[in-house]
Amino acid sequence: MVGLLVLFTWVLSDQYHQEVNASRDRSATRAELVGEWVSTTFALSDQVLMDVSQLLEPPMTPFSTEHRHFESLLQKRRDSLPMVEEISIIDEHGQLLVSSNLSHPPGFDTRGTAFFQTFQQTPQLEQLVTPLYWSAFSRDYHISHVRRLRGLEGHFSGLAVVQIAPRVLDSALQRLSMGAGESIAIIDTQGQLVARRPGLDDQTALGTPIDHARITQFLNSAMPSESMRIVSPLEGDDRLFWLHRVEGLPFAVVVGESMRQVLAGWWQRLWILSAILVLIGLLGGWGLRHYLNRLQLEMQLYQRMQERELARAEAQQREARLQALVYSIQDMIFVFDSQGCVSYVHAIHQHRLLKNVHDITGKHYSDVLPEEVAKAFSSVFYRVRRHRYAEELEYSLTFEDEVRYFAATVSPLSDASGGFDGVLALVRDITQAKMDDVQLRIAATAFQTHLGMLITDAQGCILKVNRTFTRITGYQESDVLGENPRMFSSGRHDADFYRTLWGNVAKSGSWEGEVWNRRKNGEVFPEWLTISAVKDNDGVLTHYVATLSDITERKAAEKEIHKLAFYDPLTGLANRRLFMERLDAAMKTRPRNPHHGALLFIDLDNFKQVNDTLGHYAGDQLLQQMATQLQAVLRETDTLARLGGDEFAVVIDTLNEDAEQTALLAEAIAQKLLVAIRRPVLLRDETVMVTGSIGITVVDGSAPSVDDYLQQADMALFQAKEAGRDTLSFFDPAMQSELVQRARLEADLRHALANQQWRLHYQPQVDRDGVPTGVEALLRWQHPERGMVSPGVFISLLESTRLINEVGDWVLEEACCQLAEWAQQPQYAHLEMAVNVSPLQFREPDFLARTQAILQRTGAPLEKLKLEVTESLFVEARDDARAKMEALKALGVRFSLDDFGTGYSSLAYLAKLPLDQLKIDQSFVREILQSPANAAIVESTIALAKSLGLDVIAEGVETGEQQRWLAEHGCYCYQGYLFAPPMALSALTQWVSQHKG
Repeated sequence: MVGLLVLFTWVLSDQYHQEVNASRDRSATRAELVGEWVSTTFALSDQVLMDVSQLLEPPMTPFSTEHRHFESLLQKRRDSLPMVEEISIIDEHGQLLVSSNLSHPPGFDTRGTAFFQTFQQTPQLEQLVTPLYWSAFSRDYHISHVRRLRGLEGHFSGLAVVQIAPRVLDSALQRLSMGAGESIAIIDTQGQLVARRPGLDDQTALGTPIDHARITQFLNSAMPSESMRIVSPLEGDDRLFWLHRVEGLPFAVVVGESMRQVLAGWWQRLWILSAILVLIGLLGGWGLRHYLNRLQLEMQLYQRMQERELARAEAQQREARLQALVYSIQDMIFVFDSQGCVSYVHAIHQHRLLKNVHDITGKHYSDVLPEEVAKAFSSVFYRVRRHRYAEELEYSLTFEDEVRYFAATVSPLSDASGGFDGVLALVRDITQAKMDDVQLRIAATAFQTHLGMLITDAQGCILKVNRTFTRITGYQESDVLGENPRMFSSGRHDADFYRTLWGNVAKSGSWEGEVWNRRKNGEVFPEWLTISAVKDNDGVLTHYVATLSDITERKAAEKEIHKLAFYDPLTGLANRRLFMERLDAAMKTRPRNPHHGALLFIDLDNFKQVNDTLGHYAGDQLLQQMATQLQAVLRETDTLARLGGDEFAVVIDTLNEDAEQTALLAEAIAQKLLVAIRRPVLLRDETVMVTGSIGITVVDGSAPSVDDYLQQADMALFQAKEAGRDTLSFFDPAMQSELVQRARLEADLRHALANQQWRLHYQPQVDRDGVPTGVEALLRWQHPERGMVSPGVFISLLESTRLINEVGDWVLEEACCQLAEWAQQPQYAHLEMAVNVSPLQFREPDFLARTQAILQRTGAPLEKLKLEVTESLFVEARDDARAKMEALKALGVRFSLDDFGTGYSSLAYLAKLPLDQLKIDQSFVREILQSPANAAIVESTIALAKSLGLDVIAEGVETGEQQRWLAEHGCYCYQGYLFAPPMALSALTQWVSQHKG
């Protein structure tokens, strides 16, 4: 009974502590969960404060109209979060600037608030969450989350305040599931009730003080959590509480459970065990009385049977020892007689036998064992019988498609006379040992892998490393055995890194990542490290296994890839990609940075001549030296990039807050760059002088995107080149407008031919008597919106867009068709047709074939067709041009050299061309009466034409005096407004009819 009493007492005590500990664990888990939720709630309010802080641009001016628009922004932000009652901005003097609550007018004085005084007294304080406080203004409790606002120089410029609704916390608690007798409360550090479940009532209203010495002691201490069993100051009953402090906030979570509910099951077990103890006591008393009566009779029998029992006990003891010895053996035992028949079998695990014990007893081993095993056993049986010493045998058997391995030790048995009496076979199942051996061999092979491996014990002492580890680190196994892996530390990682690393290993059982370690020779190298924790079946840590690989080459490759991706391989400067990223980053900082920057495009003038004369290698050297000279002029914070070829670009950030001053500073930098470019450069023992053109645009936030600034700088560079090169130019908005219009016109130009907007006008060519001898076909564009577009506008566009080829073919075909039609009309059959051919059109490889096809298709009289070419055609590929002219000349086509005297043709080469006519440019004709020089040029041209046997015609004749001067000097063919302007076909036929002589 005493033993039962002690046992029941121990059981009940243990269960009591289990119930209490389980209640503590439940309360602690729930308290931590609520604490995390409270932290998350204030993290949201902190995010609101951060957003509001970023919207403000210091310095702030109290009651400034610039901040009134924040009221609507703050109201929208407040309405998006139900927990927020009010968002306010307070200046450094405690005056309310703006609030989402219209009941708080601007200028409201908050200097008397505790949080404002706290921020004034504590300059290092960045943010504060207040305990629950009573507002006499709103007659309600509130919680405020306050963040300091700093000015440009970091001084105190005000506060951003988010007012939290405490009842949001209480509403959230009401949604939590709870068991019977449980309670959850949130209190602040002053002991005031903030939220509670069961819900707040008159006795437990918001702000109710929690008056208990132990709770107050916990709130005043720095302990993160504590468990206590006290009488609840609210319910008045005995409860087990768990108090958990919310980290970083003036609140604590209190989770309680009624001791009556905690110990309900324990009390039930107490009464049950007490009843059992009483019942056992009653039964024990009755049994003791009965036992005493029986004991008297048994003592009498005992004396009589003692001698017989002693003898039997000794026999049984010997047999028991033998049986205990046999049955303690886990191996199987087989006894074979001298003939090999089974006489005894011991097998604890019957499933390891091929047949039942009764079925194999008395059978010969050949009848029991498989044939191969029986043959092997026969050899062993024979040798044991002959030599009388034990032998070992390994064999395998298949049980239900599972192969198991056995090892047998076969020993000889002797009879009383020493003769052979059979054998004893001790058989052990070695299947698991075989498998372990295989696994060990596999593990040993895997350990010597291409990865370095290191094994430590649970304390971090190194137990083993493999050969790859030695190859990577230089440490032999003998150098590191018993040491801590800290010996490999490179010093590049701080304590927080290793704390995080081992924290992950403890949490998830493994960690992998990049680590810098030190080799034996002191070299620091990067490695990819994987650490795994090894635990036994009980989950106890036993070892750490680390695998590592040297990633030095991979890091170098990554660095090289990064260099190739972001830097120019020739000059080492930033390439276009990095340049665009830097410019984009500068654009993104514009809203927060009042300083303007500048973007410069640099182009080396006539760089192609260096490549053509000195070779591309010299050109590369020039670019490298230019990069060095330009970089020396700039600051380290400026970005100099090579965009391609001889094009450079510079991003200069944060020059000045004033746009005009920024432009002056950018101009000064550009002038220094131009001076650097002009410096002589030594290439292949030759001194080379180059110049550059620079386009500049101020990055002041006026352009909406990076592409717009790039376009502005490119246009400024174009303007610098147009200005004669070796100069700089700023972006001009008027030029941008002109280019936009040009782009629109170019887009319309691409559809002009398909929409049949091209027209041919004809200007008559007359002799000295005014009689028409031919016409010049002139291209006109009838735009649906712009009307008739001047050729001076669209001809250059046709050539730059390469549309001149297809439009030129259209002009030639239209002119030839008209010429063929006139050939059928006697009054127009004498007229010649002059058609202009662009040098770009003439240089096309298939120009000759296309022209011949047009001439054949239209059937025009070729002796009446005259193609007008300019001197620029013969600047490049002169022989090709002459060959094409001669091919067309052979067909009967005539050629006229247009704008003669304005180009740079060689007169010697001019004599070799199959020309029929020289055309004096109108710029000379217009000034022949006023400029002696122009008159001399025209007179020389007429004389040259006559000496070469060519006709001569003057264009741009507008006055009778000009015609008379030309006639006096031997020019008798004219074209100009004195006779007729270019006109449509219908007007031309009428004019020819009136002037046919």
